[in-house]
Amino acid sequence: MTIAELASICHANGLALDETQQSLLEQYARLLAEWNAKINLVSRKDEAHILDRHILHSLVLAMPSVCDYDFRNKHVLDIGTGGGLPGIPLKIALPSSAPARLDITLVDSTQKKIMAVNEMIAALGLTGIRGIAARAEEIGRLPEHAHAYDAILSRAVAPLEDMAKWSRGLLKQGGVLFALKGGDLTEEISRTLRMKGVASACEKPLDLIGYPDFLREEKKLVRVDFTG
Repeated sequence: MTIAELASICHANGLALDETQQSLLEQYARLLAEWNAKINLVSRKDEAHILDRHILHSLVLAMPSVCDYDFRNKHVLDIGTGGGLPGIPLKIALPSSAPARLDITLVDSTQKKIMAVNEMIAALGLTGIRGIAARAEEIGRLPEHAHAYDAILSRAVAPLEDMAKWSRGLLKQGGVLFALKGGDLTEEISRTLRMKGVASACEKPLDLIGYPDFLREEKKLVRVDFTG
């Protein structure tokens, strides 16, 4: 996939990317491949498919046809970010001017991955985004992160019920969890709905105009809303 093809698919699904955003996403793809040669950030078999399998996959969060959440002026936590996914593509794709600026914290338990993420953020010249090394199940115990976020993002890091459990202590009142997962999620969603503090949990197939692969691979966006 080329950056022009990615931009065309995004546009067909309600996300317009200008030339600067396209250039940054293309630069990020190159940086991710370069760092992946040193640190395992994405699967080696996916190195030739970073734009579609990783960056496009992350950008569904900014497509109104898939996700109708308004990320403007929100504080967001990306758990298990690895090489900065989905947080860095989302940050590039959404408006960055105040007061609508999206603020993102990227979390991973592996220090080397966070070092790479922060190096890439600096190389891209992005602001309002940073990486920190921490375990997802422990970060909520830190005062500066407790109930500090409007939304939490994750790409298949853990079972949905674990993500929901960690999220409760991190989200503000009315906060939401978005998880990019695949396959049959019936049991995961059922277990999550039985958890205290969960108001709703639903899945949406990633049925993109111009790109059928996600639907064929049973990739989905799961949204979990919490009570109180």
